[in-house]
Amino acid sequence: MEHLLDGELAQLRLGLDAFAAAVSVTEPVECVEDGLVGGVPVRSYGTAAQVLVWAHGGGFVSGSLDAIDPVCRALSNRTGLRVVSVGYRLAPEHPFPAALEDVLTVVRGTPGVLAVGGDSAGGGLAAAAAREAPGLRALVLLCPWLDLTLTSPSVLEEGSGAGLTAEALRAFASLYTDQPADPRASPLLAPDLVGLPPVVVVTAEHDPLRDEGERYAARVVAAGGEAVVRRWAGTVHGFAGMTAELAEAAEAQDWVAQRLVEVLRRA
Repeated sequence: MEHLLDGELAQLRLGLDAFAAAVSVTEPVECVEDGLVGGVPVRSYGTAAQVLVWAHGGGFVSGSLDAIDPVCRALSNRTGLRVVSVGYRLAPEHPFPAALEDVLTVVRGTPGVLAVGGDSAGGGLAAAAAREAPGLRALVLLCPWLDLTLTSPSVLEEGSGAGLTAEALRAFASLYTDQPADPRASPLLAPDLVGLPPVVVVTAEHDPLRDEGERYAARVVAAGGEAVVRRWAGTVHGFAGMTAELAEAAEAQDWVAQRLVEVLRRA
């Protein structure tokens, strides 16, 4: 998988969209609109003035507004926020830092943004954006990919067998960037995490990326910030989107929404 062929990449992208649709419950939302912010495609959920900007997962090479649609609907319904989902450019056609630039364009160009969040690779984009967008009041990370050097113990412990593998992660990282240690690509490797907004983190027990989210939360606290992290036992990478299959998915979405609302009320 180190070098995905064009046909394989197209199949991967279609497969992720189909998988997301199959394992998710799609909730009705008051208002869903597609549009552009600074030329970047977005999908907006709800009509509230206060906004959570969301970056989808997919290893920086796949994922879409459609694939993350059920999660964004659930977050909007549970928080009362307007969720603005970012259709950022994908690698390898648009390598690092294109995706981050698109997320920052939406964060900076959308009125009322209070928080930024993301799942998997989107979590890494959200964490990187939070370092460059002062004034945010919360950061939300679902099974985030925060270290493209893939040196955390959980990559070795949980990176083989079914589900997300270390081999796939290496392939995705190589397609995205030749600078995996750059803190804008790997926010966990930033020299310091001072000044970040409060962070809400979800990790999964059997996720090769598990340690990254937990180490990130610990570093935020060590830097004088605020972070809450919860690991869901028995779960795998991306479980929080599998609401049609796992009771834990809805539990995680509820927990995240409650923590986010609590943080924003205090701010």
